[in-house]
Amino acid sequence: MKKRNLLFILFLSGIGIGLSGCNFTNKGNSQTFYNTLAVVDSDPDGRTIVCTSYGYLAAPSLTDVSPGNCIFIRQFTLDYDNQPTSGYYTISDIVKETVNQSSPAVDNPTELGNYTLPFSSIDNVYTDEFYKGRIFIVATCKDKNPALRLVYNPSEEETDGIKNFYLQAAPSSSTPNASDVQTLYAFNLYDMIRVANQDTLRTFKDYTDQYDFWYIKAKLNYVSDTTNNEPVYGTISGNPLELYIFKNQ
Repeated sequence: MKKRNLLFILFLSGIGIGLSGCNFTNKGNSQTFYNTLAVVDSDPDGRTIVCTSYGYLAAPSLTDVSPGNCIFIRQFTLDYDNQPTSGYYTISDIVKETVNQSSPAVDNPTELGNYTLPFSSIDNVYTDEFYKGRIFIVATCKDKNPALRLVYNPSEEETDGIKNFYLQAAPSSSTPNASDVQTLYAFNLYDMIRVANQDTLRTFKDYTDQYDFWYIKAKLNYVSDTTNNEPVYGTISGNPLELYIFKNQ
């Protein structure tokens, strides 16, 4: 893995749940970045790094995380004048929150079980080749702490190689909230991308390098309503998505 040049990276556009965009302030040769989604990893020497849409960033001050954790970084500082001699930009002054995550559940999407809570809307979906196969979803429903799952039925016929995924939610109590509440959640599709689709390889080039990626095409659906305990699914805007991971990960 290598560091990615921040000067060539587009910042995330604004999303809900406080993600007002990766704005930053500039003080001399130090910048403070805001609202960044990340997946925790480690380099070959065991040092903590975070995988962001900017690329890989060293984060030695994060001592309460483990590789594979998903986090929402409310802010971090990058001091260009005080960088150690390592392969990554090093960041500090990190303020973050944990983002719950799970892997897709293999199930029949028509059988809801306890996952009967409709979504009012799916506000945003965020993917990036640096997220190590994670999808971050900002969803709104009438519950402060719903349990989310992403259902996949491997026996469902695919059209043009597109896999259908179904987002469902279970209420945290028998009495839903009267008002809408946003939830940020992550789903880990790494194994599905890496193992099940080794024949789907693409190559891209940037200014100096060439990268190979494994990928899948995914259509994301969500429970918008229920009729006689049967789900009514809406389709998330922007489908189908192409989800990438680096071949050498």
